[in-house]
Parts: sequence; structure tokens; C-alpha cells
Amino acid sequence: MNLKSFKFRILKENSLQPVRSWFCLLFILGLFLPACILPAGASVIPGDSSGDTCVSDEELASSILSHMEYSYLGKERPHLSAEELSLSAHNFRHIPYGRVVIPVSSEKDFITPNIWYKMGVPTGSLIYEGLVTRNRDGNYDSWLAESWSSSEDAKVWTFRLKEAKWQDGETVNSEDVKFTHDYLKDKKLKLAFVLNSVERVECPDAQTAVFYLENPDPTFPDRLSHSPGIAIFPKHIWENVENPASYDEYASGDTHFIGSGPFRYKAAERGQYFLLEASEAYHGDSPYVKEVALKLIPDASSRLFALQSGEIDVLPEITPVEAEKLKGKDNIKVYNIPDATGYEIAFNCEQFPANDPLFRQALSHAVNRENAANMLGNAEPTETVFLLPDLAHDFVNPDYIGKYDYDLGKARDLFKVSDNFSVDSDGKVRYKNGDQIHLKIPLGGKAHMNRADEKLLNVIKMDWEEKLGFDVELEAVPEDIYLEQIGESPIFIDGMPGTMHDDLEDLNNFYRSPAGSNYYHYDSPEYNRLMEELKNTADRDKRKEIGYRMQAVLAEDVPTIPVCSTGTLVAYRTDRFTGWENVLPLQAGILDKKVFLNIKPVSSQAS
Repeated sequence: MNLKSFKFRILKENSLQPVRSWFCLLFILGLFLPACILPAGASVIPGDSSGDTCVSDEELASSILSHMEYSYLGKERPHLSAEELSLSAHNFRHIPYGRVVIPVSSEKDFITPNIWYKMGVPTGSLIYEGLVTRNRDGNYDSWLAESWSSSEDAKVWTFRLKEAKWQDGETVNSEDVKFTHDYLKDKKLKLAFVLNSVERVECPDAQTAVFYLENPDPTFPDRLSHSPGIAIFPKHIWENVENPASYDEYASGDTHFIGSGPFRYKAAERGQYFLLEASEAYHGDSPYVKEVALKLIPDASSRLFALQSGEIDVLPEITPVEAEKLKGKDNIKVYNIPDATGYEIAFNCEQFPANDPLFRQALSHAVNRENAANMLGNAEPTETVFLLPDLAHDFVNPDYIGKYDYDLGKARDLFKVSDNFSVDSDGKVRYKNGDQIHLKIPLGGKAHMNRADEKLLNVIKMDWEEKLGFDVELEAVPEDIYLEQIGESPIFIDGMPGTMHDDLEDLNNFYRSPAGSNYYHYDSPEYNRLMEELKNTADRDKRKEIGYRMQAVLAEDVPTIPVCSTGTLVAYRTDRFTGWENVLPLQAGILDKKVFLNIKPVSSQAS
């Protein structure tokens, strides 16, 4: 019997009963056989001879045939073990298999006891979903929304829902969308600001939700999808919760963490672990992974050891030093998710000497971006005026990429033409009265950001002190008063998520509205006018043209000096799961639905 006829007999409905019975018996037994240890270095899915990570019907039939010839005819030929054949069959049938274990450093990194106080989507999106999600290429994918459209003025947005169910079996409908909006605002919850521009939500039918906005918003899907985004929650559960602030989903009985996503809550022990399992009710393609376990391992060195020993399968957000320690280790690979954070030297444009545009332009030529990126490690210089090209794509104005190259001669020339500064014969920059320029730069915020800030500033400080003659003081500031301090300082360093640099809408950071100032105390009537025009423009090409003009203004005024963007380093075991690198999430970290719908087990060790 040749392979073709054997495959036909196995896979077709009119196959001979003995062959069908053998295949079914082998498949069923395979699902429950104990795990075996595959050879070290295994990194391909058993049965996948083409390398596309999917086992086809022909590949599975060939694997079964070789297994039968070895087991029953004694032929010595390459073949899969029963355990490997089980995994191959799971892949072919797209049945979830195995458990991926991920460490977290703090219990607050588990799915929060109260999801309304978690910062939106995609955080926790293995269980919960929003209407849409944005990809790194700038396009949107559907989550609960099958399709969406806007009115010509972008003030009315209509979302058509998929046929989906909550994980307790109830049907997802448009009333859940309206309820989420109303509940956030009525209860004055943290995420209500995401929907500030929404006047009301109407439900013309069970599958349609219509958002009526107070003002045009051509980027409304962006607002819903990330930074921070917003999930949709089941009305039939939460409408009975009067006080969400005191509601604890760990203790809520049958209503544990009910969402619409590909994974559902299975079990948890506070201070130990949080376990998810593939949801049979999921409306989309099911994951290839059966369970996801978040395991608490607070100590960084313990997390590294756990990855090397096989206790965990992936280690997200490691440092360059940790990545170096893992270099060359068996079955471990490190990859990078670029543009997780953008770093800038920011100015308070109302404080002297930063209120002098020539001072800001001059310093733009006095920042060695290459050295700064090398000091941080896993970083790339940022040559634009704000947006990151790999995230904002063609919204970046190419005319201003590299405008401010590292050139201390150009910096000194700009200082010379300013009324506030002079340059002596040694190239040292002074105030006009001859006094040395003293800059006090506050350091504060979260600890890991503080360390990155200090590294960057020390590189820049060296040039400014040794070559320009400045006196630069770095002052550690308590986190609770940091924002107050940068409001009084002419210069500070800023690190913002890459998602704050991915769309023209992010240029709003420099907009001064009639109601108040902005982070940089920057005020340009021309820029403000362009921002108002952008907000009221729905056509993409017109928005792009306006955005290019706005970047031209920023290039001249320099309210901030982009320095570099850092990535997120992730280490994973190649002998357990594959596909981590195939889908890069927009946000830092790996807990993203798109990632976990893509990874696949390559070994029965993953069970």
C-alpha cells in the first residue's frame, strides 16, 4: 500500500473500518500518553517536515505510516514516538496542547482581582477583548467587532459585532458594549477617560453598537485598542455589582474573570500562580496552547535559573546584562521587540535658558545618539523629531530625519548667534555675562526608568561638560514630587512607551489647548492651529499632509530632543514552544492575545 492510498484510507469518510479504527485508537491513546523527554535541541514540531509549523494531512499520514512500519513490521527508519505522534495529531486537528509557564515579578502582574482597575487592553487580553486591536504595521484587526465604519466627519462610529459568547455561555451583544461605556462613566472608574469624547452609545440591534462622539475623531479605533485601550465586559455579571471598587473576582464564585477571549480563568493561588486554560467557547481560531500559567518568581536571578532549568518557558523583559548571561545556553534564544520605549531630552519652554529656541536647537546637535543607544544596550538612535518610523511608518516626515546630527561645531555656531550665550576661544559656552551654564536635571519616576535615565544623561553630560563647558547636576527626586520638579526645571529626561510615538494623534503632546498647557509648556499658535485642523480631518492623506507640517514646526522649535528607542528583550526555550518571534506585540511584554494564538508546542515536555 503506497502513502497516497494509505492517506486516503485514513482521512476520507469512506475509509476501511480497520484503518479508521487504528487511527482513532492511536490518536485517542496519544492524547493521554505520559510525556517523554525529546532530544536536547528539539525546535521543530514533530511531523512538520516543511517547517511551516503546521502539520498537514499528508505529513500526519506519513508520520503514522512510518510509526506503524517500525512498530509492526520492524523497519528501521526515522519515525515519531507515540508521544510525538500525539503532539503532531494535536497540531493537525488544532487541538490545544501543553502548558506554557511565564514568570512574573509581582502579584500585581497577575490578572488583577478587579479588572476595571487594570489599565485596559491588551493587558489581561488573554481573557478579555476589546472591539478592535492595532498591529505594529498601523493596521487594525478585529476582536469582538467584525467590521466598523465612521461617518464622513468621524463623529459617528458603527461597530458590527461577531457572533461570540462569554465564557459562561451567554451571548455577547451590543448591550454589553453600551453597558461598558455607561458603567465606566457612572462609576467614575479609571478607564472612563478613554471614552471622554463619547456622548452616548446606541444599540439599533443586538449585533450593532453605535458610538456618537462630541467631536470628530478619525483615530477612535486607536483610542479603543491601546494606550491603554478598553475591553468589553459582560453586562449580565457586572450590572449586579454596585461597588466595583470592593468587588474581588477571586472570591466571586461562578463569575470568575468572565471574558470573551481565547483563554479563560482556571485556578489561582494568591502569591503563587494564576492559571488560564483555552476556552472552548472562543469565537475565533482556538490557541494551540492548552494552558497558560503565570508563576510568581520575584527574584531576577531565580527567574534566569528557572528558564535554564526548564521550570519556565519564556522570560519577558530581561536586561541586556541578563541576555548576555543566557548567550550560548542550550535550548535558549533571545529576541527583541523593538521600540518599546522612546527616550527624549525634554524642555520646559517657559524656563530659562530653555525658553530660547537657539539653546534648544544647539543642544539638539550636542546629543550623541549613537553613544547613548550603545550605553543603554538594545537601543536604536532616534533621528526623527518625535514619531518612531517602525511604528508610525509613512506618517513620519522624511525631510526631517537626521536634521539634528551630532555636530558640536553646529551647536557652538547656534550658541554664538543667540543673545543669551557666548563661546570662548576654547569652544566653551557661557552666558553672555561670562558665567558658567549650570543645569540641574531631576531624576525620578519608576526605578528601572530612573536607571535608564541616569545612564543616558551620564553619556550626554560628559559631552556637555567636557566639550561645551557646562556644569550638569543630576538630582534624584522622590517619585511623588517628580512631576512637580520637572515643571520647575528647564530640562529633564523623558521615557514614554512606543505607543505614544506611533500615530499623528500623538503629536497632541505638544498642543496647547485653550484650557491649559502641555508637558513641555510649549506654545506655538501655528502648531495649535494645525493640531485643531488635524483633529477635525478624517481623510488619511490630508491628515498625513497636516502631520508633515506639524513636524516641520517641531523641527524648528525643538520642544524635545528624541535620543533613542529601546526594545524589550525576551528569552525563551526553543525546545518547548515555537512562534514567539513571529508576532511582535505593539505594547511592551508578551501577554498579548495575538502572540498566544500563534505559539505552538514543539515537545511533549510542554504538557
